[in-house]
Amino acid sequence: MFGRLMNLVRGFFGLFVSGLEKANPRAMLESEMLAFQEAVGQYNTNLAKQAGMVERLKGQIASQKKQLDLLTARVTANMASKNMEEAGRCALQAKQLKQDLTENEEQLKGGEEMYQNLNRQRDVYVREAQRKIEAIKQKLSKAEMAEAQAKLAEMASSTAFNLSGTGANLGRLEENLDNRIAEASGKARVAQDSMKGGGWVVKEEEQKALEAQALAEFSASMGLPGPAKTEEAAPAPKDLGPSESVKA
Repeated sequence: MFGRLMNLVRGFFGLFVSGLEKANPRAMLESEMLAFQEAVGQYNTNLAKQAGMVERLKGQIASQKKQLDLLTARVTANMASKNMEEAGRCALQAKQLKQDLTENEEQLKGGEEMYQNLNRQRDVYVREAQRKIEAIKQKLSKAEMAEAQAKLAEMASSTAFNLSGTGANLGRLEENLDNRIAEASGKARVAQDSMKGGGWVVKEEEQKALEAQALAEFSASMGLPGPAKTEEAAPAPKDLGPSESVKA
C-alpha cells in the first residue's frame, strides 16, 4: 500500500515537473546550467584530491629511493669492514624498503592513470554538456520565433475586420482630415490671388488724390498758397464725359 502511494506521489510530481518544463523551458535550462556548473565544480574538487594523492606518492617514492640508496651504501660499508651483523640488519631494512617502494610505484602508476582518465572524462563530459546546452538554446530560440509567427498568423486568420467598426471610423477620420487640408489650401490660394490683383494699390492712390484735392480746396478758401507740386505727374483724371469746350 505504501509503495503504491509513493508511486502515485512520484507520478504526480513527475507531471508537475513536466508541466513546469513545458511552461517555462528557459528557466529549466538555466537551472540545468547551474546544476552542471555545480557538478563540474564538485568533480574538479575530487580530481584535485586525486592529483594530491599522486603528488604525495611521488614525494614518498623519492624519499624511499634516497633511503634505499643510503641503506645500500651502509650494507656495502659494513660488509667491507667485516661487520656482518650490522650489514645484515641494514640489508633487511633495505629489502623491506624496496618492497614498499615497489608497492608505492605500482600505486603511483595506477593513481596517475586514474587521474588522467578522470581528467579526460571530465573534458568529454564538459564538451558534451556545452554542446547540448548550445543546441537547446538554439532550439529554444527557434521555438519562440515559430510560436510568435504562429500567433501572428492565427490572429491574422481569425480576426474579422468589420468595415462598419474600427476600419470605417479610421476611414471617416482620414476623410475629415483631407477635407480640412483642402479647405485650408483653398483659403490660402484665395488670399494669394487677392494680393496679386493689386486692388489695394488702386485704393491707396485714390485716397492720396482725394487728400491732395481737399488740401488744395482748403488752401484756396483760406487764401493760402497752394501746396507745391511734386515732379511726379499726378494721375490722369478719369474720363467723365465730353469737356465744356466740346459742349460749347
